[in-house]
Amino acid sequence: MKWIVRLLGLLGVLVLLTVIVGIYLVVTFDPNAYKDRIESRVAEVTGRELTLAGPIELTLFPSLGLRLEGARLANAEGFGAEPFADLRVIDLAVAVRPLLRGEIEVQRIEADGVTFRLARDAGGRSNWDDLLERMDAARGEMVDTAQGNSAPASPPRFALDDLQIAGLDVTDLRVEWDDRLTATRVLLAPVNLQLRGFRPGFETPVKLDASVRAEQADAAPVEADLRLNALLNADVVANRYALRRVRSEFDLRHPALEPQASVRLETDLVLDLEQSVAKAERLSAYFSDLNLTGTVEIRGLDEEAPSLRAELRSNTFSPRALLASLGLDAPETTDPEVLTRMALDLLVSGSPQRLEVNPLLLTLDDSSLRGEAGLDLGGARPMVRFELAGDRLDVDRYLPPEVEQARTAEVPDVPGVPAEDIPIDLPAAMMRAFDLDGRLRLGGLKLLGLALEDIELTLRARDGEWRLEPLTGNGYQGRLEARATVDARGAVPRYTAAIDLRSVAIAPLLEALLEEESKLLGTGNLALDIRAAGASVNALTSSLNGQGEMRFSDGAVRGINVARIIRQADARLRGETPEEDDEPNETDFAELGGSFQIRDGVVQNDDLVANSPLLRVAGRGSADLPAREMNYRLDTTLVATIEGQGGRSLEELRGLTLPIRISGTFSEPRFRLDLEEVLRERIDQRLRREGERLQERLLERLGVGEGGDAQQDAAPEPRDADPRSLEQQIDRLRDFGRSLR
Repeated sequence: MKWIVRLLGLLGVLVLLTVIVGIYLVVTFDPNAYKDRIESRVAEVTGRELTLAGPIELTLFPSLGLRLEGARLANAEGFGAEPFADLRVIDLAVAVRPLLRGEIEVQRIEADGVTFRLARDAGGRSNWDDLLERMDAARGEMVDTAQGNSAPASPPRFALDDLQIAGLDVTDLRVEWDDRLTATRVLLAPVNLQLRGFRPGFETPVKLDASVRAEQADAAPVEADLRLNALLNADVVANRYALRRVRSEFDLRHPALEPQASVRLETDLVLDLEQSVAKAERLSAYFSDLNLTGTVEIRGLDEEAPSLRAELRSNTFSPRALLASLGLDAPETTDPEVLTRMALDLLVSGSPQRLEVNPLLLTLDDSSLRGEAGLDLGGARPMVRFELAGDRLDVDRYLPPEVEQARTAEVPDVPGVPAEDIPIDLPAAMMRAFDLDGRLRLGGLKLLGLALEDIELTLRARDGEWRLEPLTGNGYQGRLEARATVDARGAVPRYTAAIDLRSVAIAPLLEALLEEESKLLGTGNLALDIRAAGASVNALTSSLNGQGEMRFSDGAVRGINVARIIRQADARLRGETPEEDDEPNETDFAELGGSFQIRDGVVQNDDLVANSPLLRVAGRGSADLPAREMNYRLDTTLVATIEGQGGRSLEELRGLTLPIRISGTFSEPRFRLDLEEVLRERIDQRLRREGERLQERLLERLGVGEGGDAQQDAAPEPRDADPRSLEQQIDRLRDFGRSLR
């Protein structure tokens, strides 16, 4: 902005020098004979060497005219041998009668092939600083003359407020800007300017068309074409300039924009150099279906860091349509109807290096946010800050479809065959492009299928590492606290997550998360701390490591009915066909808890404990997440009797530890009650007891034992102690065990 203001001043210097030279030549009548004097006078005014290489021609009738060709103005010291400015040709004509009255009425100024070479060195010094100092001094002198504060001089001076220019045409103007401090190059060329009926303090139609190209190190160039129509009001004495009823169009070109982007601007521009203020009033900017209205004010134009204040409001527009106008693809979202309605209302203030937006009102689809934000460009990367509060936000609608697919897809369980992989493409370049420090409060949030309320989260990003620290909220009758990290600094993205659920109803939470019936019911706590790396679902699953702990009460485990398994096993042992029942396929528990470790996608648990009025269960085993297979054992103890087939009590199994093995895939698990060893041990115990009893009775009959002959009439041995009957039971156990495999 500062160099644009100074460029306007330099154009004023050019016009002023042209007028001075023209008047001087008119008085002398023989301009070519006085080239040395002209060069000397310009050097005196500017401090720069002027070279007049071409001829100078004068005309006297019907107007005084000057034609100058091949002029060059030297550059500042230390900025190379190329001239600061040069021109191919300029024609000037002034009316005679107003000149005799001390007025300047320029009938025409036509300049062609004018070039300015502006530069700033690595130390911040510009090659026009000396010209600005002399221009300010010359302007002060002319202002004094216009106000009648200076003594008469010879030849007579001309008041600037009496200057009139009937027509000004500048063609093929070229402005080069070489900023070595920021490694930026800007080329403004060609520029064509047309002005009609100019007079200080009065509005004058002006027309401009120009092309600009901006380049920065290691970045693709940005090009633009500009067309402008406006009314110019230049008050040279007050150093105030205005462009009213501006109608301009910009066509922007960039490799990322296909096709070019067109912007239309309507506004009133005011430049007050005395107060060092620039304003855009009644601003309306149109791009695609976006319309921004408001005001913009910049103060401190003569300072290194001007201050900005802008009040802007948009219509309701479609971000998707806006991106399409830029030739960009909108991000793929799970819901294709999102990013179709957006509105902004904001107040921006600060400097080019640090901007604050307060207040900020943002409406996006069905969500509204209010708060403040900021942008700091002073560090190695842009820093974005925000603190927002809103009503409700459904993040799932904006996530890539792959995330929803990975969360809800039914993966077939084929042993030995890996599931179809789903890639996860992170916008890593974007995540590394800026840093972030934000806080967000929401009345409701939907994320990964979970519906949460009273959400508070803190989001931080540094050099491609994004941290959620923490996210807290209420939901599912309990409380959630989560922390997560997405590290996009390396070639392979890395993830961490720590989740703490307190007093939650686990079944509705899991069903919302997985969109399938939960295998676990109950209320309690779950803590999970995991980490993984990879660019696909399979890679993440295979690299999953961490640990967790759970404690639930008054619930059930779906998919397995331990009491039914025991009753069916007892019936088969007795050679009976198990009866069907209408009990749900689940096992109730009063308490269930345990911890687990995760190593490379394999979950290992060795301390599961579940209690109910009927059962005591201890579990241990593993689940292979990449293979989607399990190998688990439940040691179940009956603490109360249950009824077998026909209402018969299974009292004989009470107190026994009954091992139930769970194997197979996640979608088709197999359950097997391993009774062979348990019952064999029970039978061996009974055989030993019956053998001891037989031995005692035999001794008694022989008169050796304590009972003597008095026991000879004792009852015969029980039938179930018959070894042949015991062998039959063992055979049935073997057959039953083979049928369960």
